Amino acid sequence: MALAAGLVATWSATIPAGEPAYAASPTGGVPHEMFAPDGTISRVDVASGAQPAARSAARASAASVTVTPVEVHGPSENRLDIVFVGDGYTQPELGTYAAQVSRTWELLADREPFRSYRTLFNVWRVDLVSPVSGVSGDPTADVSRDTPLAASYWCDGLQRLLCADIEQVKHYAGFAPDADQVAVLANSEMYGGAGYTDEEVVTFAGGHPLAAEILPHELGHSIGDLADEYDYYAFPNDGSRYRGPDPVEANITKKNADQILHPGKKWWYWLGADTPDGGVIDAYEGGLYTQFGIYRPSENSLMKALRREFNAVSREKMIQSFYATVRPIDAAVPSGSAVARGGTLTIEVLAVPLQVRWFVDGREVPAWRGRTSVNLADGPPAASSVSVEVSDQTSWVRSAEYRAQFLTQQRSWRVNGG
Repeated sequence: MALAAGLVATWSATIPAGEPAYAASPTGGVPHEMFAPDGTISRVDVASGAQPAARSAARASAASVTVTPVEVHGPSENRLDIVFVGDGYTQPELGTYAAQVSRTWELLADREPFRSYRTLFNVWRVDLVSPVSGVSGDPTADVSRDTPLAASYWCDGLQRLLCADIEQVKHYAGFAPDADQVAVLANSEMYGGAGYTDEEVVTFAGGHPLAAEILPHELGHSIGDLADEYDYYAFPNDGSRYRGPDPVEANITKKNADQILHPGKKWWYWLGADTPDGGVIDAYEGGLYTQFGIYRPSENSLMKALRREFNAVSREKMIQSFYATVRPIDAAVPSGSAVARGGTLTIEVLAVPLQVRWFVDGREVPAWRGRTSVNLADGPPAASSVSVEVSDQTSWVRSAEYRAQFLTQQRSWRVNGG
């Protein structure tokens, strides 16, 4: 799965010389996303090499690690796997950690499109015993705790930036069957979080009731390849103007409303439609850390501020990204390319509303529509081929390209024997 920038994302593009894409970094550091308890998001610069490293004394052995399935809906090779790993939880505190993981997952699964596509996900909890309780930087910058993942506030002097040793995070997440996204919960009630470009990792405070809201936004980046829609880099109303090429992300464009009314332009087929985050889809100026010359689909979606809904354009892209990894057909019997004449064909499909159509020699058999098992003896005689088409017909996806390429899957068999 192609996973994009997260909370510490650096945005870049090929830009003509002398034409900055957005307001330049005032310090030349690495841009990070910062989250506030009120839901606002901003970018700050962090010096390179400011990540903490776990000390060997705190590294738990394999015997100290257990993996618990929180919710499993199918084989990992055909699911999106979210793995939670805790840091700073002692053995007696693992029950608290487990409750925080469950609360975080339920928060995510209650927001669309995760709610409707919950069964496309597997969720795993890695229980990692820490020798000490809590994490560094809580409650003050001078507090140091030797924990397995080295989770620490005040990363490079920024209180809410909660960093960790990413190599250790990935090591312990590897105890789960698979990991498309890793969420690190720090044993703390102090608001904070962070994420990592191309690492599919997000961190946040397990004990703060609002910190888990960082996760849906981060999955917008890592699963949906969505751009940020807030419109400033370091300072609001900075007068920055976008001068780069049209960004590749589906939810941001340099074309204004008059220019995207035509087929082939981004979200032209959504213009004027109601959007889950309120209002209608249009072209609202500002986004991708730039005030002017760039447009987003709605006034204030989850990619602009926390505790919001994805707008219609982003929700469609999230569903497309789900199906870029998870295919509608889980399994088929027979598994090969041939079936005996008069034999039975059976498919296992995802537990979401799907349309199932069967074809014999290229012509649909209406009586078989919706079935997941058919007996060829009940079909047309002397058939030479049989195929099935499984598709998601959700109205949340309007792109014909998305539906044909990602939301639809075919499976074919050659009929053998007499």
